Amino acid sequence: MLQKEFTRSSKRKIISFIPMMARNENCLYFFMPGKYFPYFFLLVICHLVFIVCSAQVKKGDTYEFKDVYDSTYGITIYEALNMGIGGDSTRNDAKGYASQGWIEDYYPDGKVFHKGYYIDGQLKAYKNYYPNGQLEREFKMTDLSKSAMNVFYEDGKPRSVITYVGNNINKEEDYYPGGQLEYIEEYDRKCEYYLQRKFYSKNGKPTSLLEITDPKRKIYSSREYYDNGNLKEEGTMIYNEGMGDYQKNGKWKFYDETGKLKEEKTFSKGEEGEG
Repeated sequence: MLQKEFTRSSKRKIISFIPMMARNENCLYFFMPGKYFPYFFLLVICHLVFIVCSAQVKKGDTYEFKDVYDSTYGITIYEALNMGIGGDSTRNDAKGYASQGWIEDYYPDGKVFHKGYYIDGQLKAYKNYYPNGQLEREFKMTDLSKSAMNVFYEDGKPRSVITYVGNNINKEEDYYPGGQLEYIEEYDRKCEYYLQRKFYSKNGKPTSLLEITDPKRKIYSSREYYDNGNLKEEGTMIYNEGMGDYQKNGKWKFYDETGKLKEEKTFSKGEEGEG
């Protein structure tokens, strides 16, 4: 199972080796020339030590829940360390070096508050927890350019589901504590313009709907609603790339709170014209 390649030159003979591997069920064997074995063995040991050290979870800091929780946004103190969503801060260890590997932070009672994997002081994946042990949020890379953040309420119901492309939000869904969808925003692949933007009340009725109907010309259908659920206005909008704005265009209809048509107006790039 040992293979040697011999290369001759005018001055000396150079012996080079090619490691051969043989698989026997669940075991993997390496065969190396005898005089190189000590170096190869040392390399393997160093690699195994690196893997083990990286897998070890280091103890971090202790936090009070009231000091880190925001009723609107949840636990966000680690966002600045998350390069995947634009964070540019770094975490250092007790010696002042950039943190590496798995680190756990805790609540005063010893329960895990945060577990994250750090490379050069910045987070690549992490989970935060409520004092009751329920997952508060989880961030992870889904491929080389995409990542995902899932945020939860204390009872385990979803709070936010966010997909990132690079550092930009590509799609976000937010939910009321009762579980109803509050709004959804979704952008194109380059995160430059909306594919859809929809808002809903707690009773599930829509309050504002914007959805692309012609991606090439960036034309949208738009509807706004009264609090009672009746349609307030509807028409077409266009995305003005130069202004970075969505503007009314073409014929629009306006209704009163009972749903009766009140008037019609014509717009051109946001400016009202003759109907």
